[in-house]
Amino acid sequence: MNAVSASAPPRRRFPQALTHPLRSGWAVLDRMITFEVLQTMLAVLGVLVLIIVSKRFLRILARAIEGDVSGEAIFLLLGLKTATAAIHLLPSAVFLAVLITLGRMYRDYEMPVLAAAGAGLARLYRAVLVSVLPMTLLAGVLALLVLPWTEQQTRRLYEIEGRTADIRGIKEGKFAESSDGSTVFYVEEYKDRERMHNIFVQSREHGRQGIVSSDAGYLKNTEKGEQFIILQKGTRYDGNPGTAAFVVTEFDEYGVKISGKVKDDEKVTEQSAKSSSELIVSSLPRDIAEYQKRLAIPLGVLMLSLLAVPLSRLAPRAGVYGNLFAAFFIYIAYENIQRVMQGLVIGAKVPHWLGYSGVYLLMALVTCLLLVRALGHRWVMQVMRGWVGR
Repeated sequence: MNAVSASAPPRRRFPQALTHPLRSGWAVLDRMITFEVLQTMLAVLGVLVLIIVSKRFLRILARAIEGDVSGEAIFLLLGLKTATAAIHLLPSAVFLAVLITLGRMYRDYEMPVLAAAGAGLARLYRAVLVSVLPMTLLAGVLALLVLPWTEQQTRRLYEIEGRTADIRGIKEGKFAESSDGSTVFYVEEYKDRERMHNIFVQSREHGRQGIVSSDAGYLKNTEKGEQFIILQKGTRYDGNPGTAAFVVTEFDEYGVKISGKVKDDEKVTEQSAKSSSELIVSSLPRDIAEYQKRLAIPLGVLMLSLLAVPLSRLAPRAGVYGNLFAAFFIYIAYENIQRVMQGLVIGAKVPHWLGYSGVYLLMALVTCLLLVRALGHRWVMQVMRGWVGR
């Protein structure tokens, strides 16, 4: 008994945690991959969001310089744009995080050690799913609930800024034209952005030109969000230049409506601002395509992570950058196919169920082909023969 026990190799805790996951609870491999994937994902997501948001920030800043957006709204819009970009970029960030984490483990020869400890490809998938499944659920909540809310707030903020753009353009002693070009304002004094003095307004309505002048005025907001300049003790002249047909009207109070508008490149589409509960009961092709676009975020997190496992296996002479280049082209193809299928769904050229299911069936096929390439076709044939022989 003593000789047998002395010659037996000592047990190591690391392989035991890998080969007996139920006994060890959250195994060492699960913790290691989860923490590394999470850290890498946050770093990649931060870089991607910074690149995308910096471009959008410059666009918002240009609108603020033109007077289309107030200074107070810049950081609100920036925050909303950042949240929207982070949600849309989550699948790509998780994909790269899993690929980089597993690629590093292959490059540092950690995978052969894990394989010797009994951690095969199935065990590796289990460790990846431990970290990816919570991210998939989180991505689903963000895509279906938070994303439409950010789009609604962005649309509402742009509408408010569009209505108030003409008011912000009014300066003391300067002529200001409305955003639609129909009205010209001139205010000699504009104290504390409240009271106006010596006001001149020229507008054109129903083919007739009108000129209004008054001694004083102030801004008024209605319950519907409309804005008016209320002119006090003034005169209005209506008619056509070059003719004597003018109507002169004196008034104690006269309201001039300020009608701003949002520029086309700032508008949020109607479908993107709808709630997911509205989209799921709608039969409109655009609503269906928008709902499928939101579902693509959590599904993309899951499917791209499954694809990254066989893609991360390094050939003897291959480097990690070769896999990153392959992942880049695969992701670009995935995004382009998604957009093509979305256009086909909007045009009612394919059945609705095929809109995105076809994309993920194709991804599953690519994943299977990579697994066959990684495991070898002989091993796959042996497994299939074993199933057929049962």
